[in-house]
Amino acid sequence: MRFSIVAVLFLAISGPALAEKKPADPLAEARQRLRRGNLAEAREAYEKLAKDPKHAARAAIGLSLCLQTEGENSKALTVLDDAIKAADQPDLRAHRAELLYMLGQWDDALKDAEAVIAKQEKHFLARWVRARILRDKGDMAAADKEVRGFVREYSDAENADKPITDADTLLIVGQAGAENALWNNRPQQFSFILNEVYRDALKHDPNCWQAENLAGRMLLEKHNRADALDAFDKALKINPKATEALVGKGLVALDTFDLKDAERYAEQALKVNPKHPEALCLKADVLVAGGELINAERLLTGARFINPKNEATLARLAACYHLMQKPDEVAKLAKEVESFDAKPAVFYHDLGAVLESRKQYTKAEEYFRKASELRPMLPSSQAGLGMLLLRTGHEGEARKTLESALKADPFNVRVSNSLRVLKHLDTYQTIETPHYVLKYDAKADKILAAFLADYLEETHAELKKQFDYEPPGKVLIEVFSTREMFSGRTIALPSLPDAAAGACSGRVISFPSPKAEGGRPFNWARVVRHEQTHAFNLIQTDYRVPHWLTEGLAVRSEGGHRPPSWMAVLRERHHNGQLLDLDNITMAFVRPRSEDDWPCAYCQALLYVEFTTKTYGEGAIAKLLDAYRIGGDTAAVLKKALGVDKAAFEAGYRTYVDEVVKGSGPRRRSDKAMTFAELEAANKKSPEDADIMARLAAEYVRRNKPADAKRLAEAALAKEKGHPIASVVKARLLSRDKDEAGALKILEEAAKENPDDPRVLLALGKAYIEQKELAKAAEAHERGRKAAPLEGDWLTELARLYTSLKKDAELIAVLKEMAARDADDLAARIKLARILLKDKPAESEHFAKDALFIDVQSEEARDLLLEALKAQKKDAEAEKIAKRFE
Repeated sequence: MRFSIVAVLFLAISGPALAEKKPADPLAEARQRLRRGNLAEAREAYEKLAKDPKHAARAAIGLSLCLQTEGENSKALTVLDDAIKAADQPDLRAHRAELLYMLGQWDDALKDAEAVIAKQEKHFLARWVRARILRDKGDMAAADKEVRGFVREYSDAENADKPITDADTLLIVGQAGAENALWNNRPQQFSFILNEVYRDALKHDPNCWQAENLAGRMLLEKHNRADALDAFDKALKINPKATEALVGKGLVALDTFDLKDAERYAEQALKVNPKHPEALCLKADVLVAGGELINAERLLTGARFINPKNEATLARLAACYHLMQKPDEVAKLAKEVESFDAKPAVFYHDLGAVLESRKQYTKAEEYFRKASELRPMLPSSQAGLGMLLLRTGHEGEARKTLESALKADPFNVRVSNSLRVLKHLDTYQTIETPHYVLKYDAKADKILAAFLADYLEETHAELKKQFDYEPPGKVLIEVFSTREMFSGRTIALPSLPDAAAGACSGRVISFPSPKAEGGRPFNWARVVRHEQTHAFNLIQTDYRVPHWLTEGLAVRSEGGHRPPSWMAVLRERHHNGQLLDLDNITMAFVRPRSEDDWPCAYCQALLYVEFTTKTYGEGAIAKLLDAYRIGGDTAAVLKKALGVDKAAFEAGYRTYVDEVVKGSGPRRRSDKAMTFAELEAANKKSPEDADIMARLAAEYVRRNKPADAKRLAEAALAKEKGHPIASVVKARLLSRDKDEAGALKILEEAAKENPDDPRVLLALGKAYIEQKELAKAAEAHERGRKAAPLEGDWLTELARLYTSLKKDAELIAVLKEMAARDADDLAARIKLARILLKDKPAESEHFAKDALFIDVQSEEARDLLLEALKAQKKDAEAEKIAKRFE
């Protein structure tokens, strides 16, 4: 991974082989079953052992752990209560303290822990409970003293050549050591914990999946996703029901914005333990990302009931309230957290992180700063603040903050990568326009930057008029000469998909240069226009614009026609009654369930904008944006801005979509996909079915069995005169036999019977081309283009035909449609610029400039642009552009 700039000190834990070996000790056997996820068997074994006074205490602990694993916390507590009444042993009380701590009952937990320590001063679990309660209450000095004690005892044992061999004790040592390293800026200890402490835990207990899980969590904190995933997978290999490891994999997915996988892992974890607070939080994070705030609030309320002092839960709940615009509820929750934690940095950090993910940057910055002030020894808040400052364009302060965060935690991959991006940007040059600051690599993109600076201001003026708004200050534009750096600027990781053409965080727009390695020429002006629209919308609404509205507006700003692929998906979804609505369209953007969800969401978002302006006027868009800025859900915004109920708006929109789909041409019945064997079986079952015969005939042609194909095609044609597929097959066979006239006759007859069938018309057009009857070929293709515009590559063939026929008017119309359909079609634009140069130089200028927006180095596009400008006597502009290429 070229982008990883941190020397990876974290090694995968390679534990012993996991061969199932039945322990001699019955308690050890039950414990093995528990750690391997065989919960029913483990519970049965523990229940049986609990009847034996010799094993009762340890069996009660094991049974309680079984119940906790499945979310049966009350029953688990009862088991421990009953066991303590029967025999008050330190281990029983320590485990009860642990459970009470996880349920947020700190006073009772501390009481149990202190009672154990009074009897057994060095009891690790009891002391670990006490240490975490002190930490969570904000008594950092006392907590630090506790964790140092664990580290010291581990070191003393090693120095005395009496190393700790109990896996559970080593897990506590590892966690305490990680806290000590974090609080005292000793990052070198992290690799020791991973490679020595947790490795030893696995060595002494190969079933200790918790060691792999804790290793994965530590790696994930540093955004070392590959090794973290490896550790979680190893944990799950030992115990497929390890809830914490499933949540860990979900957190990795969330870290890479893969909400679908994040939700899947959350649901798998909750299937094992429906009362696992962290799994509930993970599921809530996915819901919040999709705008499902009410459902997220419901989940988080449930998690809060399980543990009312879990700051991660309370932070997410506060974030929901903020996004719902309930500031009093946010303040109430903050006061509640501050009542039990004197330094609630975790609460404010997580609250800031969730709000940052929802682009609520002002509040997120406030909370990150507060978390950093409360616990300055924790680098995560500094890292979060630095990343936010970078995202909002405050690169100078971001650099200082990130450097401080990296000094505290030199293994944080995202922080290190972000600093590398800033260092890379130091080599860039800057152009300032009235409304933008443009940074670019002068060696690679000097010419592009000159065009871009002009284009930004042109588009700015158009958007200002369209939205009746202008962002204050200047927006930062960064053009990266490598996709690696673009990915680093966008997500601070190297994994941004190649399809990502640009990114906007409001105050910052970035995109890779068309010359970036591994890339291809693309219409960078279209990308910039799209992202500029997002910048206007985000800033105008204080980042409250819904996803569907800003995407619809951004796509509309690009211009051009709706992509045929989008329309094909829309038509299919419309036919099946599976269109999106305002309640679920955002989820289709951020958490697509199928490969069709994304194109459908983009298409429908565009149609929502089209419907709104067509029905309520162009000014309705500015009214909607202003209403979203003030606040409220979509129903309230529609009522306030447009005076319409949401249900009525949706009904009108559906009528508009009906019209759009109807205008896209008839929907041809799509044949169910069938294998060759299935077609043969279907033909035997229904030998008179003309469709099956024709489809099987086509398969025989592909398999070079012309006799079988001919027999079936002719039989199908005997059943149905002019059958489309059978006619195409028969014509193909005749062509193979050099009977071109016969093939043409078959297709002409089929076209009479099926005048709108695209398969027949496409084959007929090709047959006319073979016969050099180009005018008739063009006519057949025009019929196909009109009958089925979404099926068949009519335009490419028509462009060739009209070029050969020297029909410039028809050629221009076809090329304009090709350019409108494909923003990256360089050839169509150059051809248009050349044809239009003589009689319509203004249009020639437009298409020549558009061609340069795809390939700024195109000499042909440059020359055509200069000629078009001179033809219009725009000599000064021509001279200005010519100098750019010198």
